[in-house]
Amino acid sequence: MLQTRNLGKGFNQGNIQNLNRELLLNLLRREGVCARIRLADLSGLKQATVTHIINDFISWGLVREVGFLTGSKGRRSIGIDINRDDFAVLGIRIARKNYSIGLFDLTGGAICVNRMGVGAGETPRQTFDKILDLAQKLIREETGRRVLAIGLAIPGPFNFHTGRIELMTGVVGWDEIDIHAELDTMFHIPVFMEQDANAAVMAQGWHQNDWDEETQEDGSANNVLVYITAGQGVGAGILADGKILHGKLGVAGEIGHTTIDIHGPRCACGNVGCLENYCSSMAFTRMVNEALHPEKEITFEEAAMMVREGNETVTNLFLSCCDALSTAVVNLINSFNPGYLIIGDEMSHIAPELMHARILENVKSRLVPVIYENTRIMMSMVERDSMVHGAAVVAIREVFANCGSYFGSDGEEQTDILL
Repeated sequence: MLQTRNLGKGFNQGNIQNLNRELLLNLLRREGVCARIRLADLSGLKQATVTHIINDFISWGLVREVGFLTGSKGRRSIGIDINRDDFAVLGIRIARKNYSIGLFDLTGGAICVNRMGVGAGETPRQTFDKILDLAQKLIREETGRRVLAIGLAIPGPFNFHTGRIELMTGVVGWDEIDIHAELDTMFHIPVFMEQDANAAVMAQGWHQNDWDEETQEDGSANNVLVYITAGQGVGAGILADGKILHGKLGVAGEIGHTTIDIHGPRCACGNVGCLENYCSSMAFTRMVNEALHPEKEITFEEAAMMVREGNETVTNLFLSCCDALSTAVVNLINSFNPGYLIIGDEMSHIAPELMHARILENVKSRLVPVIYENTRIMMSMVERDSMVHGAAVVAIREVFANCGSYFGSDGEEQTDILL
């Protein structure tokens, strides 16, 4: 089934028990090996509640006791850790020219990741059939683990409610494929879909645990994180108070289709002067080929290498893309006032330090000083494909939020919770 959102519903005891379980699992993930008493201190839950929940987790095989820890005054306690060996989720990232599929443990650690290119002239139907085949192969071969769920990161505009890609610029036919239904039919395990930039921001928040814990001088938290994906398309994931900003249809953050030139070319989306036509990896590759007129078309990878090797013409085109991206950075900061803004995906991998310096220079000159000084602009800390990692995080978050449904009976309900 598709993801559903909490529409202001109240908490019953079942809700509270799920929230307690999710809280403890996230603390275990962040802390690593941890004692029960430490979990009680961190969560604010009663020790009896923590013990009851951990006992359920152990009976399900979700967590394990891993020896003794020495605490204050030399007291010893039993360490608890999430089971990384017996369970997994499948993460899938779909892009215009490639796709990635991987298996991940329940802490988000990659077990294996496969990245495959889309062949010239290959239709979306052919590509998706290959994705289904590879996913089936990975799940079938992973005999030592139970695969609990599938997470997908797909390019927008993506309709949150229908589970379909509404438009993939430059590729015709993805809107005709019911991705969710086909995966659900083939694998009979829960499938969760998310726009790729949203998945990327989830991955960033997952791996950078302290981003929302920093406090300002007035005691307020840096509780807004914005992640820009500058790849074959351009998008933004916006995480506020730990929740993704989706919008009515799930297309919030589609900055690739915001106008930066009112006299620019018309985009396939119907708008003019769209950002992704000026700073995506596809736009950059097109600019390089138009400027150099090579006998054989230059690929993105070759263009990226030319920047690293110091080709002046190609480097200037790359900097022009950075300038266009800077406009988006300024607009997002002024719109959402994030504590952190992070840039990732293909364009950011070309020359991270050069891109970072150029964007900082541009943004500093265009923002009110106090806003600039209180915004950390960073390059992504998630190596390579943030989106496939994010797809896995989407699935793991759902498992954590509803672990009783995946592992067995909900047992005795608990009402103690830190709200």
